[in-house]
Amino acid sequence: MTPSRLDPADARTLWTSALIPNDQFLLYCFDHAGAAPAPTRWAARSLAARAASLPELRVRVAEVPGGLDYPYWVRSDVVDVQTHQGGSWPDVRDAVAALFADQLDARVAAWRLHLFGPVEGAPRCTGRASIVVFQVSHALADGRGASAAARRLFVREPPGIGAALPSRWGPVAAAAAAARGGVGIPTALVQTVFRGLGAGPARSDLDRRTRAGSVPAPAPLCPPTSLNVRPGTGRDVRLAVRTVADLTAHGTTVTVGGMTAISLALERLLESRGEAVPSGLSAEVTVARPTRGGERNSFGNASVPLHPGTPIALRRRLIARSLGAARQRAADPAWARIAAADRSAPAVLVRMGLHAIDIDVRPATVGGATVVSSVARGAADLVLGNGRVAFTAGFPALSPLMGVTHGIHGIGDVVTITVTSARTALPDPDGYAELLGRALDEVRGPA
Repeated sequence: MTPSRLDPADARTLWTSALIPNDQFLLYCFDHAGAAPAPTRWAARSLAARAASLPELRVRVAEVPGGLDYPYWVRSDVVDVQTHQGGSWPDVRDAVAALFADQLDARVAAWRLHLFGPVEGAPRCTGRASIVVFQVSHALADGRGASAAARRLFVREPPGIGAALPSRWGPVAAAAAAARGGVGIPTALVQTVFRGLGAGPARSDLDRRTRAGSVPAPAPLCPPTSLNVRPGTGRDVRLAVRTVADLTAHGTTVTVGGMTAISLALERLLESRGEAVPSGLSAEVTVARPTRGGERNSFGNASVPLHPGTPIALRRRLIARSLGAARQRAADPAWARIAAADRSAPAVLVRMGLHAIDIDVRPATVGGATVVSSVARGAADLVLGNGRVAFTAGFPALSPLMGVTHGIHGIGDVVTITVTSARTALPDPDGYAELLGRALDEVRGPA
């Protein structure tokens, strides 16, 4: 199998990580239910062997000399499984937060596994637990793709080999890629201009249908709050583990139930600070969209109003309506035509554009007071030795304009709502965790 070129969308994700770190951290907690966990070293060897058998994890990024083309996925022999000391759940939780400071270099390795154990007092565990954190370069996969890879790591039956490994990347392959990229630049420029001209009518058609009401209009952006500040270097994480029934008690989806609780908690946090709660308070939500070409990241971010100041029952309905509208708009086929010019742009121009971004600029409006990412990770049939999965969690990355993010991640009938924060935005993470916990209880209560 020859090396494959990164899709332009994934290359942008890779290059953006140099400005805004965006590694994904997928946490899986395994409950050993009173039995003695397998020795950590044995579990690490078992995970390493499983990872080595998965072709989708045996890759890294190779840059093309001179930046003349998009990078390539090439073969990697790195299988990185790191063991960490266990201990109490709060200590391990804080150790997980400290992992965010060490981001991957996808040119060396596109993923890493962290194993903590044994862990005492983990949520929903009847005995000692093992915690595994799957760290993944966002260029390798989006939330759904990373969750699928993790499932293949932890299913009881070994998965079959799905694809051949790409060949190794040497000087000859690198030179050939550079030559192809350089020769292709004029053609790519012509395609970019041609497709750019075609994007105009597509945008006009989308605007026309939006005015006619057949496509939902985008939600207004949100005024910045005290949470929209540049993060410092440290990170805190807090987790609330609930059941699917807790969040869907009134006929809503898990995501809507979680966002309703987040809306209540954010509103009360801002009020406790003496800060005026914007009527347009919103969240920047990751929304899946149809895949374009061979991209591994098929999602966009949409501003979704959180409807502060409204009763819980009404707020729940309004958030469901707003989220549905954002998803409908994101799925419109016009976006593929609008994005076509960007997808054909030469790599050198894309990198120049990214280098020109000034992340210190503070805009008058933002996509939301927080980011919310929601991913369902399937059935609760994952195992690690004699431990069964008790819950899973994820931690959306912070950015120069986002000091607090939320994750909603489910496996089986268990859902974990996470808060990832910087002290510059959230000096008291435990206080906010209490606000969120009470809000989750209210969402479950009477309509």
